[in-house]
Amino acid sequence: MLILMTVASLLAVTTFTGCGGTAGDDARLVAADSLLSVDADSALALVESLSRDSLPREGDRAYRDLLLTQGRYKCYITATSDSDINRALSYYRAHGDDEREKLTRAYIYKGAVMEELGHPDSAMLYYKHAESTAAPDDYFNLGYTKMRMASLYQREYSVDTIPIILLKEAIRYYTILNDTNYLISCYGDLGALCGVIRPDSTEYYLSTAIRLSQLSNSPKQYTYKSKLAGFNLYYTKDYRKANLLSMEVLKNGRNQSNEKQFYFYAALSFLRLGLVDSAKYVLRVTPAPVDRVDSMNYHKIVAEIAKAENDQKSYDNSLRKSYENEVRIVSEKQDAKLKMVEDEYNTSQLENHVASVSRSNHLLTIILSISFILTLLLICLTSQLRRSNRKKEAEMNNLEHTLLEIISALEEKQLKLDQAQREMVKCVSYRIDALRELFNSIKFKSNEKKQDGIRTVVSLSSVVRGLNEVYQPLKIELSADFWEKMRVSVDNEYNGIVSYVESHYPALTQKEIRLFTLLCAKLSPQLIKMSLNYTHVNSITNNRRIIIKKKMGLDMSFENFVDKYMKNEL
Repeated sequence: MLILMTVASLLAVTTFTGCGGTAGDDARLVAADSLLSVDADSALALVESLSRDSLPREGDRAYRDLLLTQGRYKCYITATSDSDINRALSYYRAHGDDEREKLTRAYIYKGAVMEELGHPDSAMLYYKHAESTAAPDDYFNLGYTKMRMASLYQREYSVDTIPIILLKEAIRYYTILNDTNYLISCYGDLGALCGVIRPDSTEYYLSTAIRLSQLSNSPKQYTYKSKLAGFNLYYTKDYRKANLLSMEVLKNGRNQSNEKQFYFYAALSFLRLGLVDSAKYVLRVTPAPVDRVDSMNYHKIVAEIAKAENDQKSYDNSLRKSYENEVRIVSEKQDAKLKMVEDEYNTSQLENHVASVSRSNHLLTIILSISFILTLLLICLTSQLRRSNRKKEAEMNNLEHTLLEIISALEEKQLKLDQAQREMVKCVSYRIDALRELFNSIKFKSNEKKQDGIRTVVSLSSVVRGLNEVYQPLKIELSADFWEKMRVSVDNEYNGIVSYVESHYPALTQKEIRLFTLLCAKLSPQLIKMSLNYTHVNSITNNRRIIIKKKMGLDMSFENFVDKYMKNEL
């Protein structure tokens, strides 16, 4: 009942304010968007209650797909597919000027889904897209993107310096917004990252996270108190402070702390202070170990107590169990790392194979389509050419006359050139020779037609020549799905080159980006011509030079640009 009242209130407010959406958005979706930051479970239930087919606007369907992905992520429901966020991302890419904030969010949660599906490199690419897409004053999404990137760097690449820089930038954004909840997370993560390398910073960041948590009465304070207790115990050797912090968590926040090591910090700090009975008390109230890490820590504490009580046998036994667990932990981590590398290799091989098959299938589809269209055109042209021979003969006679007049005018112009225009003579001569050759060819063709009369059999080559002379070039229309798959396959093959070009050279049009994509895919000039509806094959060469030298401002060939990009020399 409380959830229904909350949703009703949000619907009433958003009807007038439009909070969380843009003009024309379904009010129920806007209400769910506003509710996500307060009660993600209720927001997800509201979105799931709205079927996609019940929303008439394409924009509302895309909005629902975005909120569905966002709600599931906030409710810790692991993604098994990226189909929902792909639909949202495709729509917002096409409407980015009007839906910039939602496009940024779509990139963020596409990255989050790719993380859950086991593709960290793709996830990082989408986070960088979100970073470049976000408006300069979109502080929340900019800060959240920095946090996601910091977490991914630290977890997947074992890098500390870059995450520290990213978290500091996130703190700057959330300080402007005065968003205490995310400031607590940023300061706490920074404190955990700094560690022994920067002890002063570690204590400052964790203390700041604790102070902000206490001001807002957030249970996160116990997680960061536990982390600070461990830091004081192992690095600063301030056992009294470590004991006070860990015991406060044990007494007041044992069920609210995500960090469960405080039991061991409390027991070990008592031992360091010489209070063996207190350490034994903490050990008695410590929950039974649930994994190898807990078991290792537990036996370490038992060994420490046995050592303090001069119980050599118990000490040796506990120390041996702790060591066995530690060896197994290291072994399992190595096995997991090897499996991850193997899975990534297998996934990469599978993706390359799928991309190769996809390109082959698309090429085969194009060739079959062209063959079918040419067959239909052959049938139509055969009948039409039979009916239009006489008309074409008259047109060719007129063309002969016109060409003769042009050649005559050019010859007259050539004779009138003075000494200062000698450089133009060669050009005009070439033009006259070319026109003469064209004229002779047409005249020969005309004479041949006059002698042969109306042909009863038309060869394929003559029909194709007739198609080139009379009809417009063949045009085909390719779906958005084709371009997206071509774009993803080229990005995978060339390490994100299309995305790199699109983000670093905004002057390029969509058609030029598509040409760049087809060139990287190494399609033949004829296929590229038909794909982009160019009139001549030469247009491909010209546009390639314009893209590289004028639009991108580079003094190199297309091949050199690709080669330098792949060698990281740009």
